[in-house]
Amino acid sequence: MDYASTFGWDVVDETEEDTAAGTLRVVTWEISSGVDLSYSLDDATGCPYVFVTAAIPSQRQAFIDHAEDHLEVFSREELITFHDGADTVEERAGALLMLALSSPPEFDEDSQVRVVEGLRDPRNDLREAAIYATGYTPARRYVPMLREIALHDPVQQLRDNAQDMLVAYEEAGIGEE
Repeated sequence: MDYASTFGWDVVDETEEDTAAGTLRVVTWEISSGVDLSYSLDDATGCPYVFVTAAIPSQRQAFIDHAEDHLEVFSREELITFHDGADTVEERAGALLMLALSSPPEFDEDSQVRVVEGLRDPRNDLREAAIYATGYTPARRYVPMLREIALHDPVQQLRDNAQDMLVAYEEAGIGEE
């Protein structure tokens, strides 16, 4: 990635894509001691994205701001506007996934409200996207809704998807609130 090489950051890890194993390609650079920048391509949206890992939230935010200043990215406000103004279910589902993907690891009301709306939406494509979106920033608050879909959704594939997400949550140690 030209952005990282411009600043002289060294690659510290690279995972190759393995579609059979469900592994995405991820390249990670060390920005400074304890701060890493990673790049990947989201499998659901096809959207390239970067994320910063840092123990100190202010460091993480500073490097996110730096990336936003040097890369062509959507702002959170743009993603919210795109979601809320979507004309079709396909646009709304795609915007929901991108908004959830851009969410910070801590609670984010803007994303959470829209994911919950998606989980409750009568349209199958939007419920499917919302189920997937709960995997970007897993949270206990989604468990009851995922369980409801897994047990009672009229679409078998969505019941299966919700059940798979609940299994992933359980494996990550995330249960109900």
